[in-house]
Amino acid sequence: MTGTRTAVGLAVLALAGATAAVAQVTAREVLERLDANMTIRTARMRAELVVHYRGGDDRTMTFESWERGTDQSFLEFTAPARDAGSRFLRLGDAMWIYLPRVGKSVRIQGHMLRQGFMGSDFSYGDASENPSMVDGYDAVIERRDTVDGRPTIVLSLTARRPNLSYPRRRTWVDAERWVPLREELFAASGRLLKTIALSDVRRLADRWYPFRIELDDALQTETTTTFRVLEMRLGVAVPAEVFTVRHLEGGR
Repeated sequence: MTGTRTAVGLAVLALAGATAAVAQVTAREVLERLDANMTIRTARMRAELVVHYRGGDDRTMTFESWERGTDQSFLEFTAPARDAGSRFLRLGDAMWIYLPRVGKSVRIQGHMLRQGFMGSDFSYGDASENPSMVDGYDAVIERRDTVDGRPTIVLSLTARRPNLSYPRRRTWVDAERWVPLREELFAASGRLLKTIALSDVRRLADRWYPFRIELDDALQTETTTTFRVLEMRLGVAVPAEVFTVRHLEGGR
């Protein structure tokens, strides 16, 4: 019994120590841990976008993507047939789209960045932007909260650069796995633009990653969109030529 009480006491002390460590973390440290967990060196993914219409219908699109760091990505849709072969390339802040029926690539810029990515609630700007949270935002801790039973730290974020899509954000960060579980995205005026729920968080090697993301655009009520990872591999070899306009247009 003494040994049992000692074990329980040690467990309680360990839990208290972990809780105290979280309580003492700064907003910048939360962003650093978020970046460290969410930044991927290389990855290959198979995923789907499901657009849910208010009338009850769904439109499902599947694609494969290749990622390198935070500034290189290539994506190709595989279904349905009308979207198969549509491809996207992102290099830093620049993004191109290739549509088979057009037969050439077009750079996405200006007002096009605000349009829905393949008709979804994610904009092309959302798809092209993957900034370091530490470099992109100043943060303060608002409070502690829980999301789906998980302890979170709620951050209020203000953009440090004028070119970011969302000047203000509120993010609920899992206090143990350092992954976002909920986000609210705002205009500079404070108007709510989008709400994001992240779930189905899974362990991938030494990090945690959400396999399901649900987005609701506050400016329109006709649709919501779900992004779901079907398969994901980290640390894969990705040839440099994948991230070129030549490859985007079907060249080898």
